[in-house]
Amino acid sequence: MKARELRTQPEILAGSYSQDFADQVAHHLGLKLGKVAMTQFANTEIKAEVPSVRGNDVFVIQSHGAPVNEAIMEQAAIINAARRASARDITAVMPYRGYGRADKPDNSHESYMGPLTMRLFESAGANRIIEVDPHAGQSAGFLRSTSTEYTAIPSSPAIQEHIQKTILDPFGDEDVVIVSPDSGRAKLNRLYAQHFNLPRAIVDKVRTGTNQAEVSEVVGKVKDLRCIVIDDMVDTAGTLVQGAEALMDLGAKEVNFVATHGVLSDPAIERLTAAKRDGILASIAVTNTLNLPPETPDGLIDTISVAPLVGDAIRKVFQDESVSAMFK
Repeated sequence: MKARELRTQPEILAGSYSQDFADQVAHHLGLKLGKVAMTQFANTEIKAEVPSVRGNDVFVIQSHGAPVNEAIMEQAAIINAARRASARDITAVMPYRGYGRADKPDNSHESYMGPLTMRLFESAGANRIIEVDPHAGQSAGFLRSTSTEYTAIPSSPAIQEHIQKTILDPFGDEDVVIVSPDSGRAKLNRLYAQHFNLPRAIVDKVRTGTNQAEVSEVVGKVKDLRCIVIDDMVDTAGTLVQGAEALMDLGAKEVNFVATHGVLSDPAIERLTAAKRDGILASIAVTNTLNLPPETPDGLIDTISVAPLVGDAIRKVFQDESVSAMFK
């Protein structure tokens, strides 16, 4: 009987939304991206077929960008195909996880989409989930099985490098303040302020509806300072622009914005274009967990790659080493 070859490398697969991102991850690891055959039927149902993965450790990469539900089902289909093909270990890698903001229902008569979607991947066959900068800290608790592993990867190393190279190195840090876009982000942004040894401020917002919020006040000094606003995501950009306007009205020299996830739903690009043109925003940057909308003008938004961070996390998982140790 032929001796079974030892596993020497992970198998990287990807959904259609994240092909470019997954290519970057595979390149970082010195691997080739595996080919997945996706079929969509006339009624929009889908099926996935994966290459031979028997006995392999498989990592299925897919961000849940618009259309979100299609991206979710596609990743679940690939995971299920890999499970049926006798993969040894399957990790669902979600640079951006859809329904991450659905972390608590408003009442007992509405769906609870956060846990529902997480458990879908468990049912499909994933025994581990990796995501970048989850919106809710309790995401691990959404999983039904205690044997399903969950790992959150912070984007902070890549964002810190971007801030250092594009804002602090060229102009110095004597007149810079780290600004939290709301009180919920204050704890995480304290770490950025400590890392750069900079003061911080907080924009106090009141949420008035879906994708709607009003700025009530700014806590901390921003007058005559260059503000760096750091958030986990930007969606329609309405509250972002409102917050930047409030900072400029209080005498800030400029406002720079950095976010992990550029959801950028309409009319975000229109709002950001106008804000940059009018001097409300000096710079805008997001990571590449999500693709920029095709209508994004050249030079409007800088892109920060977190593919190396995800690749390093995949390597650690494959080698049975600690992922969290990467970020201590």
